Amino acid sequence: MRVDDFIEATNTAATPEEVFGHYERVLGAIGMDRIMYSALTSHSTYDSIAAPSVMRNYPEDWIKHYVARGYIQKDPVRTHTICSRVPYTWKEMMETVSLTKEERCVMEEGEEAGLFDGAAVPLHGPFGEVMGVGMASSVGGIDTKVHLARIHAYTVQFHTAFTALTQPNSLKNNLVSLTPREREVLQWCATGKSNWTIGEILNISEHGVEFHIRNILTKMNADSRLTAVVKALRNGIITY
Repeated sequence: MRVDDFIEATNTAATPEEVFGHYERVLGAIGMDRIMYSALTSHSTYDSIAAPSVMRNYPEDWIKHYVARGYIQKDPVRTHTICSRVPYTWKEMMETVSLTKEERCVMEEGEEAGLFDGAAVPLHGPFGEVMGVGMASSVGGIDTKVHLARIHAYTVQFHTAFTALTQPNSLKNNLVSLTPREREVLQWCATGKSNWTIGEILNISEHGVEFHIRNILTKMNADSRLTAVVKALRNGIITY
């Protein structure tokens, strides 16, 4: 499914479960058929401590073991996702972060439970709250890095659509008023154009584009261009 088709399908979904079902299908088509969507810090709606996830399809035997061993507090993916602003593969994390013996044990036991080639996407909220999605393949052999940009786009839209149904009042602040120039810049961001290219198209400097993007992110409580684009598409501020 193309990203724009996924956006349309999830925007018109009637329930959070339907949104999650669409998300399962697009990630499953990539080979990432195991998903855990979690609140990683204090959140007004979700309990980040009592339960390991908001929605998931991880193996239940692994979840029971994970909770019984207290891995919610020891899982390096959860810790690293709180600190990260960009999606990453588990392999990248294990190669670049110094993990404790307990943290490596969590990762090794996860693989024994059938979680291979994992990735994670951090989702930072406007008030410091952090949600995150961990995902993996049950069979392995996936070049996760190749798919990471598409996974990121799917995940931001999933989170936005899911939140719209579970916390409808939380999206009111997204109905912001952008200037005509800001809408132009954001519309070109949606096509994947670089800041330099957008500046050439609109006949403004690259620094001017960066200025408009900073204003857009502030107005839309967005932590990245991608998040701003997804929110703008959902609210009809721009079109695909």
